[in-house]
Amino acid sequence: TKKTKNKKKQTNKQKKKRDSCDYAGVKHALREAEVYYNMDVNCLDPLGRSALLIAIENENLEIMELLLDHGIHTGDALLYAIRKEVVGAVELLLSHKRPSGEKQVPSLMMDSQFSEFTPDITPIMLAAHTNNYEIIKLLVQRKVMVVLHISYQHKDLRHSRSRLNIYKALASPSLIALSSEDPILTAFRLGWELKELSKVENEFRQEYEELSQQCKRFAKDLLDQARSSRELETILNHRDNDQSEELDPRQCHDLAKLKLAIKYHQKEFVAQPNCQQLLATLWYDGFPGWRRRHWVVKLVTCFIIGLLFPVFSLIYLLAPKSALGRFIKKPFIKFICHTASYLTFLFLLLLASQHIARTNLHMQGPPPTIVEWMILPWVLGFIWAEIKEMWDGGFTEYIHDWWNLMDFAMNSLYLATISLKIVAYVKYNSSRPREEWEMWHPTLIAEALFAIANIFSSLRLISLFTANSHLGPLQISLGRMLLDILKFLFIYCLVLLAFANGLNQLYFYYETKASEEPNNCKGIRCERQNNAFSTLFETLQSLFWSIFGLLNLYVTNVKARHEFTEFVGATMFGTYNVISLVVLLNMLIAMMNNSYQLIADHADIEWKFARTKLWMSYFDEGGTLPPPFNIIPSPKSFWYLLMWLHNKLCRTGQPPGEEPHKCENLREFTVSGGRTRWRLTVYTHLDSVCNILVELNHNGSFHNYYFITESINSLFRCLHSVFLIDAFLLLLSSTLG
Repeated sequence: TKKTKNKKKQTNKQKKKRDSCDYAGVKHALREAEVYYNMDVNCLDPLGRSALLIAIENENLEIMELLLDHGIHTGDALLYAIRKEVVGAVELLLSHKRPSGEKQVPSLMMDSQFSEFTPDITPIMLAAHTNNYEIIKLLVQRKVMVVLHISYQHKDLRHSRSRLNIYKALASPSLIALSSEDPILTAFRLGWELKELSKVENEFRQEYEELSQQCKRFAKDLLDQARSSRELETILNHRDNDQSEELDPRQCHDLAKLKLAIKYHQKEFVAQPNCQQLLATLWYDGFPGWRRRHWVVKLVTCFIIGLLFPVFSLIYLLAPKSALGRFIKKPFIKFICHTASYLTFLFLLLLASQHIARTNLHMQGPPPTIVEWMILPWVLGFIWAEIKEMWDGGFTEYIHDWWNLMDFAMNSLYLATISLKIVAYVKYNSSRPREEWEMWHPTLIAEALFAIANIFSSLRLISLFTANSHLGPLQISLGRMLLDILKFLFIYCLVLLAFANGLNQLYFYYETKASEEPNNCKGIRCERQNNAFSTLFETLQSLFWSIFGLLNLYVTNVKARHEFTEFVGATMFGTYNVISLVVLLNMLIAMMNNSYQLIADHADIEWKFARTKLWMSYFDEGGTLPPPFNIIPSPKSFWYLLMWLHNKLCRTGQPPGEEPHKCENLREFTVSGGRTRWRLTVYTHLDSVCNILVELNHNGSFHNYYFITESINSLFRCLHSVFLIDAFLLLLSSTLG
């Protein structure tokens, strides 16, 4: 070990001596060049490098300064120094001023073909590509920003690569942290834009998806730096400027940033442990130690609260500010009450389907039963809740949720059922055997629509599985599988239509009448199937049901002795079954298995993101009362209406106290955001230093000596900046306060 240390000391001394000799030799050569003019300072070596580039590569700042003083042409030296991440060289080149009498650059050096960088690469872009915090900071301090020349009309390679380079620079975490007032919001929007761009630029899809994932990781890493619940709440409740102008700042404690994360599908940000811990605290508010209780205690507690939801609802209608009125507004209680209300609705549907209150089955326009009268308030409550949700969130946000589309279809079916029953009750007053009713009788259509609506209502219960850690991932996988089924149906419908057209063309000439068949029955629903391919619609039905083995092979026979026609028809029918059952069905199974595996690999993140969406729907103000109590006008509703009219008609200026609240929100977000941003920078430098030290310990070499010193210097500068920033933020907060 002593010999090794002595060798390292000798190596460092030799390096210093060599550098001093190089500096003296270069200085002497430049003086001779000034006297005898026999040396070109801008000469190139066989590799096309100038003396300045060689000095940058060797990280010799003294020789660089000497060459710059003698008027050497810089060229791409700044870009070269940025790519090599030599911070001192970049700072020296930025502070260097070119002399007015600088000689013209040789034509060879001006040709972009011989440059190592494309014309669209700027210093700030290249620094962002390397994600070097110190270099980006030097450029940003000189007001250098990424110029957006993004054109989506040009589809050639040059513009596509230029667009990719710009977005690669914009997605740099260091650039976002230094140039954005709200780096989390910038990362959200940029990540979403890159994800959408990956669907358009298919040639560079992988690159854009990686950049989008990089933005998501940066937002998540920023949230990791929050050390207290106050900092976390300040960050998650912060609104951008547009939202702050529209809403009252005194009511800006609704996790606006988290809503944006859900909107932009920032799953890593939402599933971050700090964020989930805060959400769990808000969700189980009023139930300390709920997760540590026995499952029997949890079940009994939820059952009792569910039974009492009508009592809680009536108390909230009469006294919303009372203790019990505030109790039902808690998210967990609200969730239990809404679930209990929906289970009651499903129980009423079960009673209606079992015909507990029987009526005359041959009555063409039967009056509503007692159970149907009880179902009506729930239907009206569901419709009113959907209208409020669409009004509050907007139509675009409403249709982006598939469960809302399912609710819309379900409510539409119930409305159509009620309308048809009213028409039948008004139009038909007599009794008549059901077998004699026409096919499109309003009562028959209403019964069919009501049956379909019952299916939707029962399946809607699956959305509540998201609250459970075991059933939640299965529910998410089921949703992904439905997308796979839709993709499969597109190919299957093409195959189905192709074979249906061919078989119908072959058997169209052999259609028989119903009177010629046994029991005067025609079609595949008869006891002895016939005329399976006589029409296109009948052929489509026959081929579809053949997948489930419900079609016999003798349907390919004809009454005439045309064996060749029968052989061709049987071959086509067999080929269809091979393609649909062996090929397409197994492909669907493989696709569904792949979707399930994707969810299983990220089950924790996917489930927490879906659960957060469910929780957030109960955190919002409004929608406290479950159906059917939400359709009852409350005194609070009249008060809110009067206050809204008063504000619209009588408000002449800004409400008092709004500006101080704006300043307070700005101060809190500035302090919290600044601290988390600088903590992430410190940890980044610490991580780089540790990685280099581990590498040196493993290799036993000092070839990364310069990077160690630069990283350590950057770390200390960053730590010093953190202390200064914290002091400044405290001073700012005291000033604003």
